[in-house]
Amino acid sequence: MLSSKIPSELTEGLGHILKEKIRRLLMVTSEINTFLSPSRPLVMAHRGDQTVSPENSLLALKNASLLEIDFIESDIRITKDHELILFHDDTLDRTTNASGRIIDYTLNELESEVDVGYHFTLDDGETYPCRGKDWRVVTLRQAFQIFPSMRFNLDIKNSESEAPRLLADLITEFGRENSVLIGSFHHDQIVRFRKLLPHIPTAASPNEVKNFIIRHKIRMNRLISPKYLALQVPVNYNGTRIITPAFISDAHKRNLAVHVWTINDRPTMEWLIGLGVDGIFTDDPWLLLEALQEKELI
Repeated sequence: MLSSKIPSELTEGLGHILKEKIRRLLMVTSEINTFLSPSRPLVMAHRGDQTVSPENSLLALKNASLLEIDFIESDIRITKDHELILFHDDTLDRTTNASGRIIDYTLNELESEVDVGYHFTLDDGETYPCRGKDWRVVTLRQAFQIFPSMRFNLDIKNSESEAPRLLADLITEFGRENSVLIGSFHHDQIVRFRKLLPHIPTAASPNEVKNFIIRHKIRMNRLISPKYLALQVPVNYNGTRIITPAFISDAHKRNLAVHVWTINDRPTMEWLIGLGVDGIFTDDPWLLLEALQEKELI
């Protein structure tokens, strides 16, 4: 007859594994997540204030900083000489007077040749009020220097392996460990960054978001121990509703913030405020602040 008793060396091993899982879960759930915002959503100015200024320009950043926003969201890209600039697209064509990939330009070439306000218009192309006004690319170094108290949500755009290291070096140099949240659509990049600066808060990569959603649907999220502090997602993706009360509740139970991008209409803002999301990315921070003010949340 086979014994039902489990050998002691196995139980000790299982006990160690269980204790480690519990320790990690307690560590995550007890950690203070400053990106959770129970009273109101964080106002996250998407590439600065784009209502009256070119995206990711110094003007857009300054205009956003004058408002009661909580974060400036921006994207970082590498130049040919390994400098980091705030720029969304891989190429210069859509927003500037130049063309070609950013990584093929040195910082000096970008600063001397590229007008980031060239295509900015408020009247569908009738006029271009920022064209020729000397609005140049902004480096991350400049942003940290000019806005020492501003919090930044930074998205690593490049897939080149050196990007996370360059970002980590600047964060450390300027002591910005407590004022940044890092994300990337490239899972490998966010993994590299976490290895360099494991104590810096990060958002879930698309792979991690997908994994969370799958586990949410089958009610298995209680078993996860995420390395991220925020789920940054759209309301819908590929015809599927992502933002629901159940999704938000599940995230909050895991001590995870829910930030929604990119919302520029008042009704959706008010709906999300009512749902209790933790942050809203918007091109129009004025509109979101107005909605929050009318609800007496700021």
